[in-house]
Amino acid sequence: MAESHILQNAHDFVVSNPQFMNNPQITHIHEHEKQANEGLKILLEASIPAAAYDSSEHPLHCHPGTRYRYIDQIGPAGVGKSAIAQSCAEEFAAQNKLAAAFFSRPNQRDNPQRLFTSISYQWASKCKPYAEILKLSIHDDPTINLPPKEKKLPRVIIIDGLDECASETAQQAIIEIITLSIRDDTTPFIWIFCSRLEPHLIATFSSPEVSAVTHEEELTVSREIDNEIAKYLTDELAKLGKEHNLPPSWPRERDIGTIVDLSSGLFIYASTVVRFIGDRNSFGPEEQLQAVLSLAMAIAKDHSEHPLSELDLFYLLIIRRVPAKVLQAVQWILLATTIPYVREQTHRISQFLNLSSSQFHAACRTIHSVMKIEESNVVFYHASFMDFMENPQRSKQFCIRSESGFALREDLTQRLQVEHTLYSDAYNTVVIGYFSLCSTLLWDANALVTFSRFNFQTMASPLADLWLPLEIDKFFKSIPEDHRSKIVESCRHVNKGVYQWDIMAAPYSANWDRSYILGHGRDKCICWCDTSDDTVKFVNCLQRPASKRVAATESPSTRKAIYTFMQRIKLWKPRPPREPSPSSSAAPLTDSPL
Repeated sequence: MAESHILQNAHDFVVSNPQFMNNPQITHIHEHEKQANEGLKILLEASIPAAAYDSSEHPLHCHPGTRYRYIDQIGPAGVGKSAIAQSCAEEFAAQNKLAAAFFSRPNQRDNPQRLFTSISYQWASKCKPYAEILKLSIHDDPTINLPPKEKKLPRVIIIDGLDECASETAQQAIIEIITLSIRDDTTPFIWIFCSRLEPHLIATFSSPEVSAVTHEEELTVSREIDNEIAKYLTDELAKLGKEHNLPPSWPRERDIGTIVDLSSGLFIYASTVVRFIGDRNSFGPEEQLQAVLSLAMAIAKDHSEHPLSELDLFYLLIIRRVPAKVLQAVQWILLATTIPYVREQTHRISQFLNLSSSQFHAACRTIHSVMKIEESNVVFYHASFMDFMENPQRSKQFCIRSESGFALREDLTQRLQVEHTLYSDAYNTVVIGYFSLCSTLLWDANALVTFSRFNFQTMASPLADLWLPLEIDKFFKSIPEDHRSKIVESCRHVNKGVYQWDIMAAPYSANWDRSYILGHGRDKCICWCDTSDDTVKFVNCLQRPASKRVAATESPSTRKAIYTFMQRIKLWKPRPPREPSPSSSAAPLTDSPL
């Protein structure tokens, strides 16, 4: 749009004694505002908007008329904590008391480095004085002075899924940082944590420093909430009945009572039953309800003391009803959701598993009651389903980390042994996912033999000059020690200057700090590692002409180290010494080809 001026389109006028002034203060104000907006933009880029309570990715909330005792008190914890945390956030927001909320569940928003940035950005959107200070502090990096406490400012911050942040150390550090701010009175907030009772979190919250400023409210698995579960089931199944033109008497009151008994105080059981009965890919709610009611007889015969035995039987029912021709694809999709980088977007999961988009979505629809696809992400309604699928004692033959996982590893191994001439995003995803998967599965005898013969040179060919996000050390450590030397050899003890040699394509401009030789003979490649950001670079040893001469300008010690390294990776073999002829007075030859 063209600039408009105060005298634009004016004519036939006279200006008497004009005085024109250039006001540098106005320019300074505009520059000040520009810098402030840039600061907030930087903060947004370092945040996770989807972790906010009003994001579209949070479908869970308490059913009307349930769980108000906890909402009215201080907030949620324990069973059904995510739904209660969401309802608490909505209630506090309506009262203008919510400063921020961070929901780790259910979509792997587990980066602890983005927790405080996300909270800061949310509070800045509600508190203008803080926003102004924050904008400029990010740009100029001065000491931050928070605005004075005011009773009208939002003060409640909810963190749901603390136990799902990336590491136990980070989880404990978050608690300690917040505890310190409360003890020193540097922030005006009331913090609400919603988490499973993991041992390291119990120990942290029980420490004298933390327990002195906290209050704990535990939601146990209790039959005291049977009336609330019955109300939820009655209301939700009545809606399904109307949608499918079923008689008002459906479902029967005793059927509701049976499901309440099956739930055993677990809201997640009841909500999963509702989604299962309403599955649009089934023969209808009546048939689905009968399948659920049949579990009552199975449970009567089951004498398991596991606290989630009823839920396990229901999850088994769901997975057994997956058609046999897509069962393996479903198991592989579930396993892919546990792999960093691959799990972040659905198209990466499809690339990793070599599935078309339609095949991927068709497989996911068969387990509609426990998961959904939302904004290119796989979202589980509750973490208990994946806990079940990863535990062989609970999911039995359907466990994704046993036979199904081994089959996926074998499939990927074969795919990576095919000649690839061009790099592609899909190939990148397969390589990253492959090493991450192998580091989490058990190694059986067949897998060890297959991998000891793996052609790393073929795998590395399309990956020249690419740094991949991969924690390769975890993969190496997962290999049994008695087989590790047959697959990988560390080059950590070789002088770093050696790797700056042109033949080995060393990334000497990068901050790499260790390297490995993978494979044997002509099948080997070199893996350069940058542990500062967990990235690796695979280099094909035969990628460049392997000159057997080293510049004479190199120092003797460097030349010796280079030849030692070349010998280890089979690029050069020392010549055997020759016996000098009796008539020759020349000095005997050395091992060096120079």
